[in-house]
Amino acid sequence: MTRVSENSSTHSIKYALSKTKKKMENLQLKGSTLKSMTRPSENPISNVEAMSLESRIKDNDQYMRNSDYAELHLNSTEKAIEQVVDIMTKAKEIAIAQSSDFYDANIRDNVSNEIKQLKNQALAVANRRIGNRYLFGGFKTLSKPFNEEGEYEGDLGKITVEIGKDFFIPINLTGYEVFYSSDDSSSQQPNPFKEISPRDGVPEEYKTQEEIEGAKEVERGLASKMPDPPNEQDYKNRNNVFSLLDGLISSLENNDPTYTQSLLEKFDDATNRLVTMRTKVGSLMNSVSSSKVANEDDKLNASSRRSSLVDADITELFSDITRQQNILKTTYQASQGLMNQRLLDFLR
Repeated sequence: MTRVSENSSTHSIKYALSKTKKKMENLQLKGSTLKSMTRPSENPISNVEAMSLESRIKDNDQYMRNSDYAELHLNSTEKAIEQVVDIMTKAKEIAIAQSSDFYDANIRDNVSNEIKQLKNQALAVANRRIGNRYLFGGFKTLSKPFNEEGEYEGDLGKITVEIGKDFFIPINLTGYEVFYSSDDSSSQQPNPFKEISPRDGVPEEYKTQEEIEGAKEVERGLASKMPDPPNEQDYKNRNNVFSLLDGLISSLENNDPTYTQSLLEKFDDATNRLVTMRTKVGSLMNSVSSSKVANEDDKLNASSRRSSLVDADITELFSDITRQQNILKTTYQASQGLMNQRLLDFLR
């Protein structure tokens, strides 16, 4: 018969207790975190998928913040254009009334003061800010886009934000295209990262000749896409908001109803262009709203899938904890008689 030594029995008891305690500790840790995994090695495949879903959820959160920021700018832009339309409509009504022979020079001169106030209102709208950034300055958001004469001093930059995966939209209209007519009214914006090469940060001496020539070709292509900045001749030729108001002021002060009447069609053209700009902003806002709904749905699906991978089943978990507590208690009771042996027990 094989003799079981006291040391062997003690080690067996310690091993059984250690194993039972380890399982209990693992279950208690899962119970405190309500997670099905305490370390990645328990389920590497599910853990990798969960990390990917977590990254997707964070991306969607950022897209939602970008969408809120875009909505703020687009709402402010739409309200500003609406106010300019109201100003132009009121100015046209005055021009229609003053183009008749019913009013004399003194009345027209007094009415010109009202048009001056309308121009000041239009300038205030043109130099509107969100926080400390001007709304219609293009990329020049920290300086006034229009001077006191109504001349545009901003640039033609379009600020874009990503509101969905690879979905960029402009969140601003330049003062040039709102208060002056613009030939390019397209709202389609290219991905700003599309033409960036992975080796753009590599020093020149480590690039191949093909990469150098390709970079130069991209620069030439980007330069050709940038519209020419407005110049003084453009201001003279285009029927902009401020020139129309100045012309109406001049015609009223000079008692020239014929010229006042000739401005009516130009006021209509400017108003129609502003309405088109407002429609463009509305379409962008619809895109933002649709993107927010899509991002919310995607986030909900990703969160649900991630929960099924990493969250513990509470009922099953606490059932396992109760069962493991009973096992640990039974192990203690079974080992108690062996661990508390006295010398007289061996002599019997």
